[in-house]
Amino acid sequence: MAFAQGNRISYNNQELFLSGSNVAWVNFARDIGPGATNFSKFSQIFAEMKAAGGNSFRLWLHTTGETTPQFDPNTNMVIGPGSGALEDLKQILDLAWQNEIGLLLCLWSHDMMATGRPAILDRNEKLLTDTTAIRAYIDNALIPMMEYVGAHPAIIAWEIFNEPEGFTEVGNWGDRRHVRQYDVQRFVNLTAGAIHRTDSTAQVTNGTWGLQALVDVPILTKVSPQAFYNSLTDEQKLRIEREFETKYGLKLSAQQIIDQFHSAANYNYYRDDRLIAAGGDPDGTLDFYTVHYYSWAGTALSPFHHSYSSLGLDKPLVIAEFFMENAFSIPYQYLYQQLYATGYAGAQSWQWWGDTQANDNAKNYDHTRTLATLQTMYENYREDIEVKDSGGVWPLVSIISPGDGTEFSESEEITIAADASDNDGSVVLVEFFASDAKIGQAGAEPYAITWTDIEPGDYTLTAVATDDKGHKRTSNRVSIKVAGALEFVKLEAEQATRSGQGFAVINTPGASNGAYLEMRTNVGSITWQLPGVQVAGTYEIRFGYRLSFDRPKNQFINVNGVRVAEVAFDTTLNVWFEEPLNVDLIAGDNNIQMELSWGWMDLDYIAVPKSVVTSVKSSDQLPAHFSLQQNYPNPFNPETTIKYSLAKSENVKLSVYDLLGREVSVLINEKQNAGPYEISFDGRNLASGVYFYRLSAGSFVDTRRMLLMK
Repeated sequence: MAFAQGNRISYNNQELFLSGSNVAWVNFARDIGPGATNFSKFSQIFAEMKAAGGNSFRLWLHTTGETTPQFDPNTNMVIGPGSGALEDLKQILDLAWQNEIGLLLCLWSHDMMATGRPAILDRNEKLLTDTTAIRAYIDNALIPMMEYVGAHPAIIAWEIFNEPEGFTEVGNWGDRRHVRQYDVQRFVNLTAGAIHRTDSTAQVTNGTWGLQALVDVPILTKVSPQAFYNSLTDEQKLRIEREFETKYGLKLSAQQIIDQFHSAANYNYYRDDRLIAAGGDPDGTLDFYTVHYYSWAGTALSPFHHSYSSLGLDKPLVIAEFFMENAFSIPYQYLYQQLYATGYAGAQSWQWWGDTQANDNAKNYDHTRTLATLQTMYENYREDIEVKDSGGVWPLVSIISPGDGTEFSESEEITIAADASDNDGSVVLVEFFASDAKIGQAGAEPYAITWTDIEPGDYTLTAVATDDKGHKRTSNRVSIKVAGALEFVKLEAEQATRSGQGFAVINTPGASNGAYLEMRTNVGSITWQLPGVQVAGTYEIRFGYRLSFDRPKNQFINVNGVRVAEVAFDTTLNVWFEEPLNVDLIAGDNNIQMELSWGWMDLDYIAVPKSVVTSVKSSDQLPAHFSLQQNYPNPFNPETTIKYSLAKSENVKLSVYDLLGREVSVLINEKQNAGPYEISFDGRNLASGVYFYRLSAGSFVDTRRMLLMK
């Protein structure tokens, strides 16, 4: 379900909400130019984004200037884009568009003026402050890059800077050599003008440090730095320090961070007239704005707590960096939805990659949260997010058989067929993949293969078409199931008995029954009851899990109170997987328990043989129990229906709350008998945004989120 929104980004002949994240870099400041580029990593990142339903990434190019562009060591002037830079950028763009992912290409970052990089400071200062040096960069690097890649369909926009305010009097960061904010404005104006003249269809933006450097309106009245600091809990102060160190690699106290960030006055340095006044180029303006948010900005300077319309801006605004952590009163699961509902043009969480698995794990702790949220966004707002096939110079491909959700027997042969075409040439190859493993190819029509000798399991089918110019495009994803001789029933982890703290139920379409159990702890246990085992014996059980933090994760397995195994859960990160284990069960009632040892993973379910456990029902066949269902429709305007069920007679209260935790409506507050119920909620007197509804019935308490869109 999608809603009409005027605040969108033009891309692929569509008006889209940018629902994505940051690549930032795979190899810091070295992803293009001299040296090897990890193209396989980029391919993985883009495929993962497409699978999650996202549409965009933000990618840093020169960053510091250490590798690209090429400088003359005698004059400190740019003389070229850098060896291999053009080819590397083109290949990265091709990989992105193969997966229909668009990129914001960020040219420079505040890191270019870091005092810890003395070898580049003089030439970068000259680049920023000398108009002759700026022209040399434009003529010898920027324009050649643009001409080489052309109007590539994967380019959403060129972003001039990442947080340049850090090396000016606006941010006044202590570990950066400073130039004037005027110099930044002039650089943005001159480069933006050159980009617009080189390609009249190209878009330009700039990655601003915070709202205080992007808005003029007095509505963002800020409390004093000391008052804001005093309002924080110890946990919030620690979070500010952790985020700052993770983002910038610097250790400062929360007091120092807040004092520095909140010292700047609200002023839009990137308004059209102010950029033109600085550089004199009438073409050198921005097409849309991007801004970053971190917890040290508080709620006073938070886009999550102020609607876009309150900012007084004349261009669309994308929130292009933020951690997937709770934004004070707003849970992280709803950050993207909140921006969508309140008029912003996009949301891109902050993360980055490294060339090693250790770097991936250490630095992308919220990657799984991002993917889950992107899936939710795609399910709810597909029309405003999906990048639709436009053909052009790239081939088109889609799997036409089998259909999504088809089930096959273990011995069955499967014919997989694709429809492929190319508007300005011919398709020369279609390759077929099952869960990313190649299973065959076809070089001519009909594009089809027969897949045989298939192991039982769940598979995701894709096809990749290559045209006569070497351009590639990935198809839609089709899920199939190949049933084995033994049928299993899934018992959901989120419905099992838990002990300990640090567990959270995460709703996402990608999990069994639409939810999984997130473990952010290494203390506690999850227990499933298995009543009515008919015959004692050894049985296979399977744990559905995903590793989101690092690998491996060892956990203890107890059966009927006795430890029977220590299982090493070890597989590819951020992929759902099943781990089998043989256990001895007694006739009658049993229980299976996972006792955390290393903890810190995602658990979806255990699967048990259906033929031997007759009284256990799957998540689709649960007996009467207390439950609160997702409202429908969601999003809604102005009415929606909420359904819930009671296992026995209880005092029931069903209330609606806003994002600040204020109770805005009481729908039910009375004793009710066991049974199913539904009630209508009317939000016509409320503002658009995210709301929560909470059901309390005896000891049962559950809360869900709904989105009012007017």
